Amino acid sequence: MTESLRNKTISSMLWSTFGKFGTMGIQFVTNMVLARLLMPSDYGVIGMLNIFIILSETFIVGGFGQALIQKKNPTHIDYTTVFYWNLIASIILYGVLYAISPTIANFYQMPQLVSLTRIYGLILIISAFSIVQNNLLQKDLKFKTLSLRNITAAFLGTVVSIIMALKGYGVWSLVASHLVNAIVSVILLWKLSNWRPTWAFSWHSFKELFSFGSLMAVSSFVDQFYKEMQGLIIGKWYSATDLGYYSQAKKLENIPTSSLSQIVSQVTFPVFSKLQDNKKQLKAGVRKCTIAVTYLNFPLNILLIVIAAPLINLLYGPNWEQSIIYFQLLNIVGLFYTITTMNNSIIKSLGKSKIFLYMKIIQRIIGLILIFIGASYSIIGLLVGVISSVVLNYIITTFINNKLLNYGLFEQLADVGFSFILALILGVIAYMFVSLYSVCNQYLIMLVQIAFYILNYLFISKIFKVKGFLLFEEIIKYRIFKKNDTNKTTFRN
Repeated sequence: MTESLRNKTISSMLWSTFGKFGTMGIQFVTNMVLARLLMPSDYGVIGMLNIFIILSETFIVGGFGQALIQKKNPTHIDYTTVFYWNLIASIILYGVLYAISPTIANFYQMPQLVSLTRIYGLILIISAFSIVQNNLLQKDLKFKTLSLRNITAAFLGTVVSIIMALKGYGVWSLVASHLVNAIVSVILLWKLSNWRPTWAFSWHSFKELFSFGSLMAVSSFVDQFYKEMQGLIIGKWYSATDLGYYSQAKKLENIPTSSLSQIVSQVTFPVFSKLQDNKKQLKAGVRKCTIAVTYLNFPLNILLIVIAAPLINLLYGPNWEQSIIYFQLLNIVGLFYTITTMNNSIIKSLGKSKIFLYMKIIQRIIGLILIFIGASYSIIGLLVGVISSVVLNYIITTFINNKLLNYGLFEQLADVGFSFILALILGVIAYMFVSLYSVCNQYLIMLVQIAFYILNYLFISKIFKVKGFLLFEEIIKYRIFKKNDTNKTTFRN
């Protein structure tokens, strides 16, 4: 990896982290407020709708955007072609959603879903206007611009949703939040990006991008369908209230897991794509990213499992206690999800779209079988099936990457194994403090658990020179020295 690309990668990771956690932080505060204003069934209704909205968005976003990032030197006509394709596809898919909204309402036996689907579905057309600019900025690693835009849009969406919830609009406040977020995102991207579409569409460009993009779109759809099936099964087999408990647990767990995995995917895919012709440099970059991400991911998920009960009681109140066990099980999924995302980026960056598609189909068929078996017992059984599936997915991706890049399961475990063992041991010790909840304030004990965990994790990492710790130490020193050198140069000038 060249020095210039290394600098851009580090800067992109930092800005992407700031943007993602900033956005998730705003959404987190929103959920904390709205959980006290809305009912679990309101979140369940939105969870039902999200299944259809997200699957539709996957077809629009999933393929051609990634094809633009993976392609080494896309032209203006490539971007324009994708822009018009996304817009046409979004209008068609919205029309389909509009037409089948009564069927969706009948499926869940909830008449209100007809109007909710038709209004909420407009987000497909709105978002289509920003996909190309978003991918263009990602490809150029301009994550500062993207982060500021995402935080601003999330904040305005939050303000609208809280005001509407206070005025008694119920589930519509959640719909308004998503729509406002999407509208503001489009407006900001068009102001921050210099790219504009021209009246041109190239079938040659479409066919060229289609060879990679269509397979990635199908892969994304298969992947998203599998994820959304969890909510669909809970909403259909159980109740909107049960789905509400699950949705809130999922949203809270998404703060570390989804944030880290999206940061990894957004930054590593374009960076790895630039290195696709030099596998030695690519492997070196992959190893560093894997070590860095898991050094953060492992302790974060394990700590959240430990403090789940007081955390949910503090944030959402006693009415949401049923979400605790769901939250803990979802964080076990999170342990493997982010590192699997890293492995997926390798396969995509090398342009192996067919392999990626076949892998996803096999993974998700097995996953659905495990989920249906588990769901026949309980929601907890469903989540046990998800956990089994994500572990299997990780093993499959490492097997493929061993063939493509000679970076397989055992080498990855050697790189990250100590971080996992350390995080797990400290988690077991911190969990023993739970017995003090009955004699001390549970929130005070939670703070003690957090402090004990973080301080010991960093201290032991320093003593034993854990790879992840050393890597972050190097990055921090590099950023400080770089800043000091810049200041000295400016002073001398």
